[in-house]
Amino acid sequence: MAEKDKVQKTLESYNDVFADIVNVLLFEGRKVVDENDLTDAQTFSYYKMDKKKIHGQERDVAKIWNNGEIRISFIGLENQMKPDKFMPLRVIGYDGAAYRNQLNEELKDKCYPVITLVLYFGTKRRWKKHMSLKEILNVPTDLEPFISDYKINVFELAWLTDKQIQSFTSDFRYVAILLRRLRTRRPYPLSTNNYKHAREIIDLFTVMSQNNREVELILEEINNEKASSGGTRMTEKEVDDMINRFEDRGAQKKAIEAAKAFLADGKYTAEEISVLLKIPVESFTSK
Repeated sequence: MAEKDKVQKTLESYNDVFADIVNVLLFEGRKVVDENDLTDAQTFSYYKMDKKKIHGQERDVAKIWNNGEIRISFIGLENQMKPDKFMPLRVIGYDGAAYRNQLNEELKDKCYPVITLVLYFGTKRRWKKHMSLKEILNVPTDLEPFISDYKINVFELAWLTDKQIQSFTSDFRYVAILLRRLRTRRPYPLSTNNYKHAREIIDLFTVMSQNNREVELILEEINNEKASSGGTRMTEKEVDDMINRFEDRGAQKKAIEAAKAFLADGKYTAEEISVLLKIPVESFTSK
């Protein structure tokens, strides 16, 4: 999960990809946010649970949308592989910290809005968990008029429409296509696109799929697309390296599963299993 989270953040942190995601999901593909108007925002914030302990929370990706020296909005992206019924509480924590931080800035007039987009990468089931604060709360009828609701913006990427997918102009279009393929198990045509972050796309795909042949097809299609648009094809060695990296991940995962089974059986020590399967002890003993 940590590896998926890392490669998702890496791709989305590029301004062209970030702006594209916001334009398609919030503005129906209209070029409202320009990548040159985005600056990185602080993703880490703190909160106090009691008088002694201070805890930290970190957004996945966040940027400030500027118009010259005027800040238009703070926009954050949160990646989810599985539905989370408490997501509204998490988003409130992130957004509240971003609003609170504005008190430390030299605001000339009004505060600027904070918007969070929850990007759901799941492909097997729809997001049917809570999407607002009131859905989580058990509110007595008499208190209902006094409770403010807080809704979250969840986008099911594997269920985007054809129009939405084709509206992407950055490499994120390809991510949407990958997710569509994983959900439907059917081909989805690529559109001519000059891949700018091909390596990040492939890294993301290799941690989301167990189908080695599909990875090979993706690499071939990316190479063909790059060549047809005047880009530079990956060398045969680069392709082989990526395929080997994908295969190594799968082999290591199976070895770790086997090691845990051996360890549970109790016939071998962790050190003996480590030597036998050629994997570090901590890979199958750490919780």
